[in-house]
Amino acid sequence: MAIYQKTVEQFETLLKCDIIDLKRLKILAFNGCPAENGIRSLTWKVLLNYLVLDRTKWSSHLSKQRELYRGYIRETIIKPGLTPTTEADFVDHPLNSAPDSSWAVYFKENEVLLQIDKDVRRLCPDLSFFQRETDYPCSEILNQEAGFESLRKRIVSTALKVESQSQSRLTGRLEFEYQNKKSHSSTSYDDNEYQLLPDGHEAHWEVVERILFVFSKLNSGQSYVQGMNEIIGPIYYTFATDPNLEWREHAEADAFYCFTNLMIHIRDNFMKIYDHSEFGILVRMQRFLMLLKKTDHDIHYLFEKQKLKPEFYAFRWLTLLLSQEFRLPDVLRIWDSLFADQERNFEFLLYICCAMIVLQRTRLLTGSESQNIKLLQGRQIISKRIYQSGELIFEEQPLVLAQFEWNKLYKYSACEYCLYPLESCEQNVRRLCQDTSIVIQHPECDPNQTISQRIVRCRQCNEMYCSTKCYQQAMTNYHSILCQSTENEKKDQLIRHIIDLWRSAHPPPETTSITLVLKLMAMLKNSNNRLLLLQELQKFSQGVQSENQKFYHKLLRKEFQSQVEQLRYALEQFNEQYMQISEFKWFLTSDGFRQLLALLGRNQQGIGTSSLAIWVKNCENLSKTQETTAAAGAAGSDISQFIDAIYTKIDDVSGEFIDCEGSGLFKLQSCLNHSCDANAEIQYLHNNSTLSVVTTRLISPNEEITINYLSECDRNRSRHSRQKLLQENYLFLCQCNRCVSEASEPDETSEEEESENEMDED
Repeated sequence: MAIYQKTVEQFETLLKCDIIDLKRLKILAFNGCPAENGIRSLTWKVLLNYLVLDRTKWSSHLSKQRELYRGYIRETIIKPGLTPTTEADFVDHPLNSAPDSSWAVYFKENEVLLQIDKDVRRLCPDLSFFQRETDYPCSEILNQEAGFESLRKRIVSTALKVESQSQSRLTGRLEFEYQNKKSHSSTSYDDNEYQLLPDGHEAHWEVVERILFVFSKLNSGQSYVQGMNEIIGPIYYTFATDPNLEWREHAEADAFYCFTNLMIHIRDNFMKIYDHSEFGILVRMQRFLMLLKKTDHDIHYLFEKQKLKPEFYAFRWLTLLLSQEFRLPDVLRIWDSLFADQERNFEFLLYICCAMIVLQRTRLLTGSESQNIKLLQGRQIISKRIYQSGELIFEEQPLVLAQFEWNKLYKYSACEYCLYPLESCEQNVRRLCQDTSIVIQHPECDPNQTISQRIVRCRQCNEMYCSTKCYQQAMTNYHSILCQSTENEKKDQLIRHIIDLWRSAHPPPETTSITLVLKLMAMLKNSNNRLLLLQELQKFSQGVQSENQKFYHKLLRKEFQSQVEQLRYALEQFNEQYMQISEFKWFLTSDGFRQLLALLGRNQQGIGTSSLAIWVKNCENLSKTQETTAAAGAAGSDISQFIDAIYTKIDDVSGEFIDCEGSGLFKLQSCLNHSCDANAEIQYLHNNSTLSVVTTRLISPNEEITINYLSECDRNRSRHSRQKLLQENYLFLCQCNRCVSEASEPDETSEEEESENEMDED
């Protein structure tokens, strides 16, 4: 504590000098700036060349710069046609298509503004700061001076329907850290979470939005590029939380200039034309690789062997200065050193990135290609404490789910919204055994004994739900669009045609459902914030092929090309005729649809519910609680034999196809990596779509939480048939150490056993 206090005093003494010793300040800042007394805020302003070293000139310099920024706002945020000064201005109008029309420029700028708005609304989502109201809103705009308009009104009042958005060059990182709470998962989003403040008030994200828009207008050659919001966010936060009210009041203008000065050093990262320049991102990645080779030859050799190119992971690290890899307090500390080192063009950043890899050396050297790329990209969930065997780690609701179409065709009755079974155990058993004479024992163990009285049906299409709440949620999200009533027979026919095409291309057992796509389209149609929903979807891992050119989704193989194209065309017609969702059009192109299928294939999680399974579980619990008398023991034996007889008959009649099955997209679950020696498993403890991750053994702090994507019976297969099962029937390739090593070893399974295994798979 004494050392820290001494550091604070050194900074304060240095920053109070009439002439600041820049060399000394950089040495202090490189080792970290204290957060107290606005030291970091002031130091960054000096290091980013905003404040001159002569302290006596600060007052005039700041006054001039801040007034200049207010002028920038007046020049850039103005609605055409409101302040005509010449005769030509009077003839300019919104429908004027002339290249020099101020309205044409205005509408073009709206495309940039839309991208900025989408990015800044969710800036630093783990902090509430950017959603809070600022004490210093922009007076020029909020006073509604002639010619000025708030950017929020500009977005709302203008139809910003951009047909094609340029995709970010940055690979989106999924960052998850789950705290064991009893509340619902964060995967469900609330459209009201980012409601706009009333007129006269501004949130901090709106201030950042204005800074970036002004920057894009003043730098038309570069404009705004996705990712710049991650650069300005920490700068503005530092200035807007300065304890000195005078500095805090002018955080917007100060952040604008510091951001602009910083972009001078890193602009090449955001402009593709400079990729091969001396300080371009490709050259920087090569220098990073050279440093990694010099630091750890084994890791460098492994990356070359596994073809783990820096574009897969280091591109984002270097471009965004690690702002997405760490929590904000850690980012601020890292940037202290980077800003103190900027004369060498952030050379120190390469060393930090190299250290990040070396710290994971053991896991990387023992990891497979897919495990390592997920580790480097941050697609994993790490335990922060000890979990005992059988302990619940987290629960979450799906972004979207759907019952399998073949399952539904065979009259497996389940809630259309949450997949809760809608038949009693006795009805379930009679259907699966095709025997209406069966009467189950201990009917009190069946919670669905009176389920028929609780079913809620859609008045138009008779679709069934387990509760009024599920029905209302479905109507709000998608069912009002997809309801197959008689009001629009052509639309209903097209939906049925799409589903028929899917079943013809994907016979059972299904692994995902085309209804997921239909529901996503309907959710977009009904959503008040389509961009937010698309952002949620884009957070899931994408990609069509693995590095060894084996497809992640079997429908993407060449033999299914014609069927997939028919399906894509039908969905495209559905969108054009009934949905008109411009934001979804790319997913309905040939490449986009393949990406969408791959996204569903790599991320979907199977869901299974069963009235029979719950009854069996309750019967087993009942026998355990009964007294250990001879009579009770005989009764327990009778129920066990009865259950065995039911399952035997089901196997004979229905096979293993016994549950209500479907699939859904779960954001947290999709980040759990596969392992044949997993420490957790997926369960559906509530007999609906609520997914639970439960430990299967003790998990230590900092241990990765993994699950096994193969069922127990699948793991008992021979090595050859297990690999074949993964490659032919699952939606990803098993790349864990055990499966990779077994695949390279000769299989000791006899020809008779192999033949039997293959028959089982068929």
